[in-house]
Amino acid sequence: MRDRRKLERHHVSSSLEVYDLDSGQLLGRVVDLHAEGLMLLSEKPIELNRAWALQVNLPMTLDGLSEFTLDAESRWNRESIGGQQFWTGLQFTYLPDESRQCIERMVSSR
Repeated sequence: MRDRRKLERHHVSSSLEVYDLDSGQLLGRVVDLHAEGLMLLSEKPIELNRAWALQVNLPMTLDGLSEFTLDAESRWNRESIGGQQFWTGLQFTYLPDESRQCIERMVSSR
């Protein structure tokens, strides 16, 4: 899988909560992200090969935004070492301009 990765991942030190816009439920927290996707850490397994409409809440205001939205598809997942949490890779399928700018700003500040 590492050989296929084209973009450098950027670890997120802040707590970025991710919500499913359809249900309003908290899915998990962003662990790392780049311009085409993110890795999510969750308490429950995330359904694979599913389209998601997501809201990412920021712990601060960035360019006047306290959250941003995007659409993504869940591509892979695996259990954490203790089996208590789950890692899920999500690939963006639609990223509005303001969301892309927000991600680019977070990534460039590393």
